[in-house]
Amino acid sequence: MRQYWSIKKDHLDKILLFRMGDFFEMFHQDAEEAAPLLNIALTQRNKKGGDDTKMCGVPHHSIAGPIAKLLALGKKVAICDQVEDPAQAKGIVRRAVTKILTPGMVYDPETLDQVQANYLAAYDDQVIAFFDSSTLEAFQFRFHSLSEREQLLQLLKPTELILNLDQKVEREKTGRGEFLFSIFEKSGQPQERLKFYLESLNQGELEYAWPEFIQRNFKQGLILSPKVISHLEIFENYRGDTAGSLFEAINRTKTSAGARLLKDWIRFPLSEEAEILKRQDQVARWIQDPSRLKSIRSLLGSMGDLERRLGRISSSVCGPRDFLSFSEIVDTGLKINALVFGERAEAQTPGFGLVALKDQIERTFVSEPPLNLKDGGFVDRGVYPELDELIDLSENAQSLISKLEQREKEALGVTSLKVRYNNVFGYYIELTKTHAEKAPGHYMRKQTLTNAERFTTEELNQLEEKVLSARTKRVQLEMEIFEGFRKKILDLSMEITHAARAWAEVDVLTALSWLAIERKYVRPRFVSEPVLNFELSRHPVLEQGMKGFVPNSVHMKNGDVILITGPNMAGKSTVMRQVALNVILAQMGSFVPCEKAEMPLFKKLFSRVGASDFLLEGLSTFMVEMTEAAEILNSFDEKSLILMDEIGRGTSTYDGMSLAQAIIEHFVESQKGFTLFSTHYHELTQLESLYPQVQNFHMSAKESQGKLQFQHTLKKGPANQSYGIQVARLAGVPSRVTERARQILQGLEAESFGESKSSVQMDLFQTAGRRSEETPKDVVKENHPMLSELQKMSLSEMTPLEVLMKVNEWQKSLS
Repeated sequence: MRQYWSIKKDHLDKILLFRMGDFFEMFHQDAEEAAPLLNIALTQRNKKGGDDTKMCGVPHHSIAGPIAKLLALGKKVAICDQVEDPAQAKGIVRRAVTKILTPGMVYDPETLDQVQANYLAAYDDQVIAFFDSSTLEAFQFRFHSLSEREQLLQLLKPTELILNLDQKVEREKTGRGEFLFSIFEKSGQPQERLKFYLESLNQGELEYAWPEFIQRNFKQGLILSPKVISHLEIFENYRGDTAGSLFEAINRTKTSAGARLLKDWIRFPLSEEAEILKRQDQVARWIQDPSRLKSIRSLLGSMGDLERRLGRISSSVCGPRDFLSFSEIVDTGLKINALVFGERAEAQTPGFGLVALKDQIERTFVSEPPLNLKDGGFVDRGVYPELDELIDLSENAQSLISKLEQREKEALGVTSLKVRYNNVFGYYIELTKTHAEKAPGHYMRKQTLTNAERFTTEELNQLEEKVLSARTKRVQLEMEIFEGFRKKILDLSMEITHAARAWAEVDVLTALSWLAIERKYVRPRFVSEPVLNFELSRHPVLEQGMKGFVPNSVHMKNGDVILITGPNMAGKSTVMRQVALNVILAQMGSFVPCEKAEMPLFKKLFSRVGASDFLLEGLSTFMVEMTEAAEILNSFDEKSLILMDEIGRGTSTYDGMSLAQAIIEHFVESQKGFTLFSTHYHELTQLESLYPQVQNFHMSAKESQGKLQFQHTLKKGPANQSYGIQVARLAGVPSRVTERARQILQGLEAESFGESKSSVQMDLFQTAGRRSEETPKDVVKENHPMLSELQKMSLSEMTPLEVLMKVNEWQKSLS
């Protein structure tokens, strides 16, 4: 174990796979950790000898699966292989770590989520950089606050975060330790640190040109925060799977690269009209040419993942099959070019610079190369004359041996004489014991068996040397050819990346065209006036999963607050969400599920719905509501779309109603933003008479023969009742309970009959249209240090946990 520990000491943070014969073994803590994860037996090395070393292992030929599983579970793996032939070793076989893999350094497309990027990330005080080693995709953002940095991390979800020690301490101190991170102390800009980190894992310089990082601007498009992504179920539903998500509903892409790009377009919608119109024009183009659209999609359906094939070729795990796959993908891409860019000069089309390389690959490699590179046999005849000679010699060896065997049989008159080969003794002549005495003088004894004697001759030794030398030289030459092609491909990595991106864009745009045809989407029009007009709009997700979906129209202008009332399950949230989802679709360049759509360009989208995401963080529903409401109230502007669903429900009725009214008044008085506000507080509908910007709408429902029927139609005016008891009955609440609730409700209504308004409600609405003269300094002493500290706080840059810690600190100081 001395050799093991001499290697393990440099890789204490990794599971070390130690090659011993035909197995990769794990020992001690590595074995105890890996055995249950891989569902393999944990054993002891030598129980009888008193050696209690725990160990487990996997066969060397099936190591890929266990490694992929360990990486998926967030583990780092070091592969320690034998670096000399055991047959030629003097003493212990030399071993060394030949490969280091981490969750952010996975190359094999088969072990990765096909539609999910696999980012490494690093940041400093101003820039955060992302790199996907499986595709060589590279970009960075400049951020302006810690909150913005964390939003980018939450949106892009890097598999591995590269930190220095100070950054690790900062993340753990502020409760931001949710990402797998690796400590790497190296100075430089984030993209440089990523390169240095990869070189440290590669144990040398990278074999591909380090890409130029594209500069992206988070604030240039329509900003969707991680909370909005979650609230609107853009990529996952509330259970954490993709069923019912916007992405699943609209994804008609044919390639995994296209699906990844579609995700990026959804995550970062545009706000520049010219860029959106370019995408819309392409979507419209293919809608008008359905025959060509089908042909393109048919080709895309047979297209492999060029980005990830390039990533695999950049690693040491690739083989000739990857080259052939690369060639096939490029060939398909060139056929797509003919359909998409037919009128453009060929030299300007994606992948044109790869044609010569593709043709060389097709000429050079056999169509079905062996899996094991060390066996050779993957380069075709007729390309390299020197190799052809070696192939002839190595492959004709059996013919030469057969001729020698026949000659010796005739010379000795022994028909049972055989010339054979094994890895230990090489070539030999075998005679049975009966005929062993017939061996001539030039036969040299090589091995004695129970029933036979084995010999060699000078001629046989020379033939063996010639044949084995030819085989060795053949494999060496084929490996040189292989590495030469690998270098050629990697030298063209930038052009390959650009071509892959262009073909992925074709996939996304034609997928959006297909979606528009399939679901009868229309082209949205962007208007300079601050007006939103969705005629008979539909929910892009729900309409696909239910029959008879009821469309609704929404008309509003900047500064408006649409106040929606109605019973639970009637569709208030659905209408609000479908407006938001259709805005996202429009600004990513898609058509939308409406009869007609006109809208301004939005820069921000806020959504205050649901609180379950944060309950595990120890925050109450109401605290989550207020934290998110504060973020919206401090950040919205005239180019904001705002969804506020049931605000104030997490506290007492009058507290909640007061807060809801104050928030609505704040939106109204700001005269900016497009606000959809759903509520159960029917008293708030009186605000329409006080503020012209407030419009009452309700989700219609009717009661017939004691049964409640939801019509799911958005109608002008407030709801006349909440139907809470009827909804409870629909949900299966026992009739005894609902009947008692009805009696209590009748009693409460009778008590208030004849009264104009309760005193509390009068107080609530007496303040409408005017503000109390009371100011903060009437409540808190003007010079109180807590007030000064509160004024300096930036809630948008603080996590909920940091806010709670600050409040806790104040409570302690007051007590």
